[in-house]
Amino acid sequence: MTFMGVTSGSRKIFWGRSSDGKRWQFDPTPLVSPGPDQQTGIAAPALLKRYGTAYVVYHGGSGNMFITEVGNAFDREIHLGVFHRAMAGAPDNGRSAAPSFGTDGGVEYMFYEAGQCGSTRIALARAV
Repeated sequence: MTFMGVTSGSRKIFWGRSSDGKRWQFDPTPLVSPGPDQQTGIAAPALLKRYGTAYVVYHGGSGNMFITEVGNAFDREIHLGVFHRAMAGAPDNGRSAAPSFGTDGGVEYMFYEAGQCGSTRIALARAV
């Protein structure tokens, strides 16, 4: 699992593993740090496997989502930049966050939190 943790006052992405879903081992070293994305903190990670490798997609305080390749062994941290730039108008209204991914009938979808805090909605994006 991937999750947000705080070290030295900064939100970072960490990971843990479990063979039974009950007992977990957590790596104390951040999987993804916010600096290369010019963010002071990052949160709400989602693991995405594509093209034979693993990525983490997450949001920063800027309102945009970012993507970092971490590799199948979680041994990389290659920041690839903005994954989704929040649209000024609906549904994002300047903020997109907390992505989640799924596939149905061979079509890829992303569900995400859209809108400013306090007036958010769940948005759906479909790959074309």
